[in-house]
Amino acid sequence: MAITTIQNLKDVLNTGARSNLFRVTLSGLTTDLNESFTYLCKAAQLPGSTVGVIEVPFAAGRRFKAAGDRTFADWTTTVINDSNHTIREALENLQKEYGTTDYNSTTSKTLTGGDATDFSSILVEQLNQAGEVVYGYTLVNCWPSDISTIDLSYDSTDTLEEFTVTWSYDYFTFE
Repeated sequence: MAITTIQNLKDVLNTGARSNLFRVTLSGLTTDLNESFTYLCKAAQLPGSTVGVIEVPFAAGRRFKAAGDRTFADWTTTVINDSNHTIREALENLQKEYGTTDYNSTTSKTLTGGDATDFSSILVEQLNQAGEVVYGYTLVNCWPSDISTIDLSYDSTDTLEEFTVTWSYDYFTFE
């Protein structure tokens, strides 16, 4: 249907997708922690990807552009810190399992095989106003590559602590 009038636009948009209607679900953690993360995840994005361009030169200096490999950029969430630091501690422990500072240790998990199965996926869902899932992405083979600092200050008397987590993952699928 071609959008030619305001009414056509209203019909297509309905109420429009709302950026504050989303849910992020981790797999591989205990149910209580997963539920806490789902409700304390303050901000996220729908993930993006890039298809590289391969330029192939041919006649008279022209270039033919072919699709290259698809890459997936790191993905970031903002988390509200709970009073017991439960989520942060779990993420730091997971991060410690993937990369240790004890280079003589043989207990560190590897990112390319091994037994790194604590996080297998993250589900990011866009919800409608009724709370129903409209669209979703599953990020596969996720692990927290960066957990940001938490700023502490006597000036901040009316705010909750927040921190960001940057996730590395192999690829995503559509739900």
